[in-house]
Amino acid sequence: MGRHTRLESRTAANVASAPMTESARIEVEPDPVPIVLILAATLRRAARTPKLAAAIGHLHGNVALRSTVDPQAATMRFGNGGVTVVRGVSDDADVVIAADVNTMADEKPPKPKVTGAARHLRLALTVGKLLEPPHGTWQQEAERFFTFATTRPGVPKSMRVVCTDDGSELTLGDTPVEYELHGSEHALLSVFCGNSVLGQDLLDGKIFAVGKLAHLAELTGRSLAWILGGE
Repeated sequence: MGRHTRLESRTAANVASAPMTESARIEVEPDPVPIVLILAATLRRAARTPKLAAAIGHLHGNVALRSTVDPQAATMRFGNGGVTVVRGVSDDADVVIAADVNTMADEKPPKPKVTGAARHLRLALTVGKLLEPPHGTWQQEAERFFTFATTRPGVPKSMRVVCTDDGSELTLGDTPVEYELHGSEHALLSVFCGNSVLGQDLLDGKIFAVGKLAHLAELTGRSLAWILGGE
């Protein structure tokens, strides 16, 4: 979750379809707030997996995610062959997940508090899987992100990525290399999978970079768009 995104905690009654590339129906409210976009993007990543896409289409019930550190909250409403994500904790939420959204992308995040799971166990367990979608290797996810990022001007035309765990590396784009990113496998996956913002992770010392500040600014903007499910 974006650590600087905030929203009002209220429920929107009407919704509109969001852009879709997955087989499952995933919709968001009109004028969606950041946490709604983030959850919808996470569900779309989950829907790359046919089994999880089918789960989205067959689930029934409402699951809310509430931040314990700020007002961010959203509800995923499953039914009618898909899911709609709206702001706030809906009054009819069957399951409520309370978590520190700033630490959800950490390698070992604190365990969230879940209410309603005992009465709606299948719903809670399935949504738990949807919120942690499968991913490829850090190299595969880096290629996905770089392809997305370089559709905009100002992004470096080439980037060298180094995994500090084992020294493995990947060069994206054409040489000579214009930018470098170094980090652990977890840190690289977090950025490239859209779980955290590149610039924030750099400030927090989770990843390290070599290159121009202008390139960092553009990459950070694309990283934020990636998290929000933008195009």
